[in-house]
Parts: sequence; structure tokens; C-alpha cells
Amino acid sequence: MSHFRPSHTPAHVVIAGGGFAALETLVALRSLAGDPPSVTLISPDPVFTYRPAATAGVFGEGPPQFYDLRAIAQDLDATYHRVRLESVGSETKYVRLSSGARLCYDHLVLAIGARARSTISGALTFRDQRDIPLFRRLLVDLQEGTVQRLVFALPAGFSWPVPLYELALLCTTYAAEHGVEVKITVVSPEQRPLAIFGTDGSHLVQRLLEERGVRFVGSAAAQTVNRDGSLGLQSGERIEADRVVAAPQLRGQWISGVPASWWGFVPIGAAGAVDDLPGVYAAGDMTTFPIKQAGIATQQADRIAARIAASVGMSTAPPADRLILQARLIGGERPLFLRTELDHAGRPVSASLALVDAEDLADGAKVLARHLTPYLETHQPFAAQRLVVA
Repeated sequence: MSHFRPSHTPAHVVIAGGGFAALETLVALRSLAGDPPSVTLISPDPVFTYRPAATAGVFGEGPPQFYDLRAIAQDLDATYHRVRLESVGSETKYVRLSSGARLCYDHLVLAIGARARSTISGALTFRDQRDIPLFRRLLVDLQEGTVQRLVFALPAGFSWPVPLYELALLCTTYAAEHGVEVKITVVSPEQRPLAIFGTDGSHLVQRLLEERGVRFVGSAAAQTVNRDGSLGLQSGERIEADRVVAAPQLRGQWISGVPASWWGFVPIGAAGAVDDLPGVYAAGDMTTFPIKQAGIATQQADRIAARIAASVGMSTAPPADRLILQARLIGGERPLFLRTELDHAGRPVSASLALVDAEDLADGAKVLARHLTPYLETHQPFAAQRLVVA
């Protein structure tokens, strides 16, 4: 059996994943002072897709953003393997790959994300750029008047709600621009709109929905789309609709040798260390942390990078005590910037804030990553057509 081994061995860090958490870890390690470890990046998908920009992409606001993982790894002096992680042998400190090879590590960072599942039967589930063509067909139906009642449903369980609110708000603008009337409803298990941002933030979102004529139905668990097109709730009630758009429900991806919850998420400590696996860390959507958002994932990655750096004698500043949840909500006349601090359980603390036109978000970035955001600003994404080549 073949083995991938670095040609020189200071500490060897293996990063599994190709999303925000994985790349933030890589860029953070390369930005710290001292003798850097060798890094290997493994991901079956060679393309990093800037998924938070998908909602704007539906309406043609900016081109899709894709980045070449191989080029990023090369630029940051890391080795890239286009393979999938199959299992972790924590006692012998190796991972088994889909190619059949084993890769040894001193530190392992798991950042493979979560599976986006469609759980509301009959609804159009909007995940990211992959579903833009389907949603644009819906816009054609809306413009032609065949869709007059449009419902956006957030499933129960783990999900990130902001894109669903953005689609609802953007559809109101689209309908007004094309001179068509449509009744838009957001159905959510949340008691208040985007309640994770605290009372002040939720009130701002509620007011924005009311100004745009979007109805909010809270504390509601969507179940299925009925034959007449209406949305059935677990309570037995129905929400009248011609079409239903749903956010995906997130589930963890099981990895042999790694502990996981009933939903498949990996339990971690405050610094991202995986329970009972020395030298193994996890960040992002794949963890048991309840907030599944790219900005949170990058902050978790920063904590992991700092801990790895300290263990190999690199100079690093201590990470912040609390995670900061920030979102740039589009769809109104101008973006709404929401910000709140989270405690260790992912709940908003009393010092939550809601900011409009914050200067630090004026560039339009959807994700504020300490290291990755400025790095991507200096690198051009490639066109969507190159995905075929990749």
C-alpha cells in the first residue's frame, strides 16, 4: 500500500476539506511567524465555491466565484491531493484515503462540511450555485403570472437561514420590477425572524420583511408540499402556495474512527479539538456547534491554527474568547448588517448588535474571515466554464 509522506519533516499538518474552514486554516498557518509546518490539503472537489454569493447570483448580481484549490495550495506551499478522506487511525496518526493510500500526520484538521439534504417533500431546495438554473425557471413562472403565491420554508433541524430570507426579499424586488403581483411568505421554526441575532437584530429583520410585504409565519415546522401546491405543517395547518422553496437541512458526514452525534456531527472542545482524539481538530458545519455559517467556521479554524502553531513553537496571538456571528443580509434597498456575540453553546449574548452600513463590510464581502478574505481579494476567481475542465 502506498503512503504519501512529506519530503521533510518538521510537524506535518493534514487538512481535510476544501471550504472556508479548511482554507482559513491553511492561510492562517502560513501567515504566522516562525518555522511553518508542512501542510497537505485533501479534497475530492478541486474547486472552492464561494457559496454565500449564490443568492445574489440568481438575480445576476455579480459573477459566480470559483477558485482553484490546486493553485491555492501551490501558492501557499502546500501539497494538494484530489482524494476523499475515508478513515482516521488516531493511535497510529494516519488517515486512509479513497485512493487506498495512507497519509501520516502530526496534526489533523477535519473541515469536510456537511451534507445538504432536501427534507420538505415537493419543495425546490436551494443549496447554492448548483440550484441557480432551477430557481431562474421559477422566476420565469413568476414573471408569467403562473406563480402568485410563493412560500419560502426553513426546515427543522440544522440549517443556515439567511439565504432563504435573501431569496424572499430579492423576489419582492424582482416582482415589482416586472410589474407582477406575488404574495411571499417565510415559514420558519424560529419564533422571530433570524432570532439568532438577538432581539434588536430580529426586530430590524421583521421591519424589513414588513416593508417589503413579506409575511412571516414563525414557530412552524414545514413538512411536505401537498397536491394542491400548499405547504403542509406538522401541526396540520396549511400555507396556501403555488410554489415552495426550501432551505436544505444539514447532516454530518460519518468518518470511520471519528466520534459523531446522532446527526453525524463531530463533538469538539472550545479550541476545536475532537473529543478523545489527540492531535485531531474539527471546524465548520461538520461539528456539533449549532450555528452552521462560514464566518463561524473560519473563526473556529483560527483557533485551531493558533493551537497548532503554539505546539510547534510558532508565534501567535491568542484567539478571541467569543465567536462573532456576522451576516450581510441583502434584498432591501440597502444591505442590512447583523452582528452578535455567541456563547460557547451558540446562543446570542446580551451585547448583541445590529449595524446598518458598517464600514468594515462596505466591500460587499459575505464572509469576513481574518486571513482568507484578504487573501481572496488578491486572487481572481475563474469562470464557471472551467468547472467542466476541473
